[in-house]
Amino acid sequence: MHDIHKILAIGFSVRHIVCSGSRAGYEMYAADAFGDIDTKRCAREYYPLDPFQLHAELKTLKNEIDKVDGLIIGSGFENADFSFLKEDDRRKILGNAPEKTKEISNKAWLSARLDDLGIQHPLTSTGRALAEMIDEGERIPLHYPVVAKPAYGGGGTANFLCHNEKELIRWAAQLPDFLYQEYIKGKHASVSTISTKRAAMTVCMNEQLLGVDSLSAPGPFVYCGNISPFVTKFSDRVCELAEELTSELGLLGSNGVDFVITDDGPVVIEVNARLQGSLDTVERSTGLNLIDAHVKAVIGELPEPVAAKRYAVKAIVFAKQDGVIRENLEINKEGIVDIPEKGRIMKQGEPIATAIGVGDSRERACADAMKNVERIKASVR
Repeated sequence: MHDIHKILAIGFSVRHIVCSGSRAGYEMYAADAFGDIDTKRCAREYYPLDPFQLHAELKTLKNEIDKVDGLIIGSGFENADFSFLKEDDRRKILGNAPEKTKEISNKAWLSARLDDLGIQHPLTSTGRALAEMIDEGERIPLHYPVVAKPAYGGGGTANFLCHNEKELIRWAAQLPDFLYQEYIKGKHASVSTISTKRAAMTVCMNEQLLGVDSLSAPGPFVYCGNISPFVTKFSDRVCELAEELTSELGLLGSNGVDFVITDDGPVVIEVNARLQGSLDTVERSTGLNLIDAHVKAVIGELPEPVAAKRYAVKAIVFAKQDGVIRENLEINKEGIVDIPEKGRIMKQGEPIATAIGVGDSRERACADAMKNVERIKASVR
């Protein structure tokens, strides 16, 4: 592969990618829907994207893609159409080909593949298949509650529960393209992996924060951050599964596998065939620069195994009500990231900023993060 110095990151939010790449010495360029202060500070150039027309605006970046050596595709573009790219530009993609990302991000496809591999995962059906069962008088095989979610996309913002058959029948008819999965009770976790075409390794196992009330999460499944590392009696098995799945799916670079850890062991929920939001805590916990490791893995070089040196917390704070950013949150650059400009209008349920905490124990890291959570909350009035 050609030398890589200039990298363009494209995604719904790319601050974590751009700032990590900048720290590693790459010349970073950014295109996302937020334009946070720290994103612009770390990027050589910034290109704003309309959050309501993310995919439509891809083609406007064609000239910018021509100018860089590498392209990192982040969240929000899992099922985007990159067919407009010339072959030379396609070779610049650092990570999985868009077609592979689209395939793996399709939760129905992944469910079938996990069946083939004999890997435990929630029983899953499409709304259309459920509607056919209902029309034919067949028994619905799902147990309640059932999680309804889009076939594509992450973050949990559109996910909701169906508590009984009546609700499931109604929603399956209204949202036939949604997926309906049995709700698995347990601890939410993810595993960050790094892989070349020949091998995969675990970087870190992370606790996931979903639907946290103290962060004003707008839904019970909304992604609110991570705590790294996360250790359970099933850790070895979880990491083995993540590495096995990463290799079986032919993933390249930094990828993530989401689990629920039940009393009986791990259950795979989904695979993120891209860089993950846990980058913030993984880097602070292990000291590894994930963007540098990602780029090197794409060209065939795995990093040395790393161990967690400390605990790190990432807590995304959401707006409890409409308001305006009245404070300059850039003052404490270490404790707050995804920094909005003063005067930005915030709508209820939108992410305001992200609090970071570090400590030699989980408790101390959480306490450190909560100080910054309160600063973020106080900035909106």
